[in-house]
Amino acid sequence: MSYKPRFYFLLLGVMLLARCIPDVVATPQHIETFSFIPISPTLSITPTEIPTLTQPATLTPLQANEKIRILLQEPTDCSAPCFWGITPQKTTFAEATNIFASLGLHPKHTLTQNSHDFYDTDYHIQFALEISILFSVQDDIVKTLDVGINVPREVTIPRKWSAYSPETLIKRYGTPSRVEFSLNNIYPNNGISGSMMMYFDNVDMIVLYAGTEENFLKDQKSLTLCPLNNDIHFVGIWMGEEILYPQPPLIPLEQATSLTLADFEKLMLGDPNIACFNLNEEAFH
Repeated sequence: MSYKPRFYFLLLGVMLLARCIPDVVATPQHIETFSFIPISPTLSITPTEIPTLTQPATLTPLQANEKIRILLQEPTDCSAPCFWGITPQKTTFAEATNIFASLGLHPKHTLTQNSHDFYDTDYHIQFALEISILFSVQDDIVKTLDVGINVPREVTIPRKWSAYSPETLIKRYGTPSRVEFSLNNIYPNNGISGSMMMYFDNVDMIVLYAGTEENFLKDQKSLTLCPLNNDIHFVGIWMGEEILYPQPPLIPLEQATSLTLADFEKLMLGDPNIACFNLNEEAFH
């Protein structure tokens, strides 16, 4: 099942908040009832397209596909954290606009709130990934960058986003500040959806990996999770000092498992085929 890119963050809110609402299933009809960014009465909405500030060298669609494929699979050599060469607090609005324009993307201004201008854009790699990007700008500087990578169910080749996989991020940024989990509807016959969220406070970045039903867990009966091998269908990335992200009650690593952060890091940097652990069912009731 594939969701429209503009609803990726709404889907994420549904998946994370579902554990607080009995028997809620994250289906498209539920998605539209959530909003990723809190809207205030002073909100100003102007759906106008950004003019390109300088003329970049635009890639052909095939070149853009290949460039984005590489960016998602090979860590970019730029200041931490960054996405496609864009670093919150450092990259200017003009620089970000040119990076997107070179890939054939033209973000649109969607709203203004708390003196921040928000822009979004979507990108589809046919039969592979759907990417939704939301970023905020203040004083001509990119302040936050939020990315949703949706992997359609029919895609059988895993980890096309390996530049943002757990072991890659740990190698680059060190031990996560904390790791948290959620499980929804873990009772028999109700299906399972779950998520794992890693926080890197030292670089102002949060990354979430989510799956639905049987995809998130290797073994549902024993609640065995193998983060490096399970089929993940959604990756959420938040960057910046003023991160806006869903904040539902998640279960800390130490409570959800018998692992410490050091144990977790060791597993993620070891053999991916045995990087597995069990979740404590009682922690999620």
